[in-house]
Amino acid sequence: MRLLLVIPAVLLTLGGCGQVANVRSLSTGYVPPQGGETARIRLLTDGLVRAVPGRDCLDWNVPGAGVMASAKPGFPDHNGENLGIPGPIYSLAGSVSSELVVPANKPITLHYLGRLQYSRQCAKTMTFVPQPGVDYMVQATMSADCSFQLDELEAGSKQWAMVQPQPAGKVSMCNAIDNF
Repeated sequence: MRLLLVIPAVLLTLGGCGQVANVRSLSTGYVPPQGGETARIRLLTDGLVRAVPGRDCLDWNVPGAGVMASAKPGFPDHNGENLGIPGPIYSLAGSVSSELVVPANKPITLHYLGRLQYSRQCAKTMTFVPQPGVDYMVQATMSADCSFQLDELEAGSKQWAMVQPQPAGKVSMCNAIDNF
């Protein structure tokens, strides 16, 4: 009988762990890598974009994971950072941009949380493996039905090309317990 009382208490305690990490991910800024091969990302968003470097799933406890850009004040962000990525910066009203260094040859997962607009909100995830020396442009917006668009500019090229994130498919939590 005592065991039956302990199991729910343990589940409730563990269930909160993922939520604590999720809240932490909103109050922690993304930390760019300090060494190794890298790529650059120009991020344009009308909401909030968080990143999980080195993973193809969501794990807010990974070192460096956190907010990259936020159109809403009050979150840590890198808004307005400029690394000199070539090409024009297209933006929608109320959007922000940021240029950041990310690790290359490792997956990075991006999570977009669209701001509440017209009584609707959206969340979208994307993962891909940046290549060394390549520039990327990621647009995360509600205006295109809650979507990401990924473009790349290979070294020495002058033309941006739209690419499909790889691996494709739904991005989930790295640890199933984080869903609770």
